[in-house]
Amino acid sequence: MGRIAALAHRQRYVLAALALSLAAHAVVIVGVPGRIGAPPDLEAALYAVELTPLPSAAAAPAASPAPRVPRPRSPRKPTEAIATLPPLAGSGSAADALPALAEVPAPLAPPDPPETQAEDRKPELLAAALPASPVPALEPPRFPAEALPERLSIRYELTSPFADGIAEYSWSRKADRYVISGEAEAVGFFTLFLEGRILQESTGTVTAEGLRPERFTERKPQGPDEGIVFDWAARRMEFRRNDEVKPGELTDNTVDWLSMIFQLAHRPPQGASTEMKVYTQRRLYAFTLKTLGVESLELPLGKVEALHLRHETADPRETVDVWLGIDHHYLPVKLRYPVSRNRFWVEQTATSISSR
Repeated sequence: MGRIAALAHRQRYVLAALALSLAAHAVVIVGVPGRIGAPPDLEAALYAVELTPLPSAAAAPAASPAPRVPRPRSPRKPTEAIATLPPLAGSGSAADALPALAEVPAPLAPPDPPETQAEDRKPELLAAALPASPVPALEPPRFPAEALPERLSIRYELTSPFADGIAEYSWSRKADRYVISGEAEAVGFFTLFLEGRILQESTGTVTAEGLRPERFTERKPQGPDEGIVFDWAARRMEFRRNDEVKPGELTDNTVDWLSMIFQLAHRPPQGASTEMKVYTQRRLYAFTLKTLGVESLELPLGKVEALHLRHETADPRETVDVWLGIDHHYLPVKLRYPVSRNRFWVEQTATSISSR
């Protein structure tokens, strides 16, 4: 019994020494909280750290940065989200246990703010939007100098309460120069009173603005020659009869009576109305020809589709009607107008149109 009691007593000493040894090792491995001041929860302290902000690109001196193309960025690894760690209080084995986190490289510099990138791209976008060379200004449509053939003639019959007659007008063009000649004479019973032919001629130039007559003349069997001289450079014109000269003004879209017939053929109306000034050997007429629409006419030419134009004033006796043949170069295939100081009407109807 004595040996057994002595053995038990010895085992208690061995167990006590073993317990003291384990406690000492635990202190070395874990550390004593009260002695090194480590946080109670190391993992919580690791993920509660604050990032140390890097200097912002906006803080740099205001300078014009060279345009750059942002580099594509690959997704960050979880460790790249940690820039630096705050130092642990004191020193000891707990701080030495995290060497990898202390060596984490700094993250890439943040990209420029969107406003800066937009400013950098503005010169490039502006350069791309500007044309390589100046855009030429749009030119107004030119007068169709070749709307009519070089040679053309149109023949009319004239009827009125006073007299009947015939008239023929011939058009001739070489390059931009034109000559229009006209002949008119009485027919039937009225040849007993009206002898001879009336000859008219108009010469001028086909320009981008239209026909520009330079001289108009009229010769009758009895009486002096009469005519008009057009000076486009000075914007003046002159009525001439024998030795008498009467000046007048000259504006665009002004023609003589003969040129008026072919002016409409060159430039048929496009809108609701057309302004035109027409000189005869005696006076100036200002016409506003309103477009009334397309009508079908039965003429000696046959059935003709014509564009009807009309000039009206407060005095119905001054009404002028013109029908332009759509399939006949827009020549006037019919006209109705007052004569002899609006005392009676003359109707002028086309009987033939030919190129020669």
